[in-house]
Amino acid sequence: MTDLTVWQTAPFDAIIDHILPRYHETHRRQLDEILPLAEKVARVHAQTFNPQILPLVQYIDSELRGHMMKEERMLFPMIKQGVGRGAAMPIKVMMHEHQDHEQAITQLTELTDNFTPPAHACGSWQRLYANLRELTEDLRNHIELENEILFARVMQL
Repeated sequence: MTDLTVWQTAPFDAIIDHILPRYHETHRRQLDEILPLAEKVARVHAQTFNPQILPLVQYIDSELRGHMMKEERMLFPMIKQGVGRGAAMPIKVMMHEHQDHEQAITQLTELTDNFTPPAHACGSWQRLYANLRELTEDLRNHIELENEILFARVMQL
């Protein structure tokens, strides 16, 4: 995981201003590449590519984009405005969605044999798994920063 100590005492605005480009914008770029790649690999390798992977990637794409939009439009502005514990309910909702994201990551990791492409995998398939590994690592770090630092500190107010 990532070193969170730098964020232990950082102002909430600074944490949010870090999360938006480092994680939200990064995830959108990652998903913009991953989804068409997953569709291509599923189509070209329909006989050997696990049929559960594409729907799971589509689910992750949809859920993560919706989740980030809710944080950007509702929760983060509340935190920046100093609402504090008044943001408890949206924080609980976001943390519950984080659990859903973690479950999807676990399922994806299992379905891809820990993002290990088979020996016969083409370059696109290999790139897909490498990109999925990077997305899931970033997403885990993202969730950890929000849950363990930002949300925990806001809830202590």
